This record gives sequence, structure tokens and C-alpha cells, in this order.
Amino acid sequence: MRAEGVHQAFDERITIWSLPAGDAPAGGDWCEAVEISEDLVALTVGDVSGHGKGVAPTMAAVHVRVMRAIQHMRDPVAVLSVANEFAFNYGEGVIVTAIVAFFNRRLHTLTFANAGHPSPLLLSRECHAFLEHSPADLPLGIYPQYNLANYVVALPLDALIVLYTDGITEHRRDPVRGEEELAEAARLIYDRTEGDDARGIAGEVLRTGSSHDDASVMVVRATRAEM
Repeated sequence: MRAEGVHQAFDERITIWSLPAGDAPAGGDWCEAVEISEDLVALTVGDVSGHGKGVAPTMAAVHVRVMRAIQHMRDPVAVLSVANEFAFNYGEGVIVTAIVAFFNRRLHTLTFANAGHPSPLLLSRECHAFLEHSPADLPLGIYPQYNLANYVVALPLDALIVLYTDGITEHRRDPVRGEEELAEAARLIYDRTEGDDARGIAGEVLRTGSSHDDASVMVVRATRAEM
């Protein structure tokens, strides 16, 4: 039993789908989840400006720096600050949007920082919401130092968390409609208890045509653990 005190333990099922633009073997997106401890799972998604194999080396370098920082830090802002310094010094014109988050199984919370990336989508059985961030939370690589903010969200029971890149919501070049499509697709997938949630959402959103940009989706289905 993982629960302590009055807190209910939760498990998660994480699925990831990613597709580079065109026929490129790799692109500018990353999505990764890693278990940090019995209570914590780290989640990160990022997008280097541009797409296709031309930005893949930059993506790989920033991604590695983020993952190294996650191993030693439990503060999303601290992780992204390290990544920002790296991106700023990596090369002229490197702009990266990214999210670093920690899902706490025991407290059932999501703590995240957002460096100019599309807002995470949170669903429950009753409603959905995009977890907005401050306009001051800029992408990585613009300034040598800047201040981000951590956001802490108490998750509803049986939550579905969707992290994604703008290749999903802007594949029609209409971000507002893209968010609507994403929410509709996630709602359809929410009631499916089996299968690949990330692939299912991407398939629903892109069923009328593939994205001209790199596109990635990561879905965390957080459910109450069996005792």
C-alpha cells in the first residue's frame, strides 16, 4: 500500500505518440516521462523552433540537458532555468518551448512550469480545462536569465492529462479550432479504458490530414491505485 495518512495512492498509465514532419527520421519535438521516486513521475515535452531533421540535433541537445537536470532537481522552474541557460548559449536564434511537470502519486497533484509552450489539457468526467500560464513565462533561449513560475494543480479523481506540441493544435493553422479539436478528441478517448491514449487522440485530431509540422502527444491517465 502506497497511501500514507489521509492520502489515497494513485497509479498512472502514460502513453506517447510522436511524428516528425514529412519523411524526416527525427524532428524538433520531444516527449518523455521518467519515474523519479515512489511518489513522483517527471514529465516533459518540448519543441525547438523549426521542424524536421534540420532541428533534430538542437532538440536532442536541449532534451538531454532537461533530462539531466530532472534527475537532480524536483523544481520545474529550476530545471527550465538550467535548460534556458543552455539554449541561450547553444547558438544564435535557438528558441525552445517546453514544459516540465511532476505528477505526485500520493498527493494526486501536478506541479509544472511552462516556458511558452501550449497549455496542458486536463480532463475529468465532468469537465475539461486548459491549464493556462502567465504571458511572462517566455520560451527558452531568448534571455540569459528570467523568472518562470511553478503552478500546482490538485487533480480530480480519474484525471486525464494531455501534453502536446503545436503540431497537434495548429495543423489547420487555426489554434482556437485546434484546441477545440484536441478537447473533443480527448473526450472521446477518456471513456476508453484500454488502448493507447496518445495515439488515439492524435489519430482523432489528424484524421482529416497530417500535420506539416512535427507533432507529439503525451497522455497521463491517473487512476486510484488498488489496495
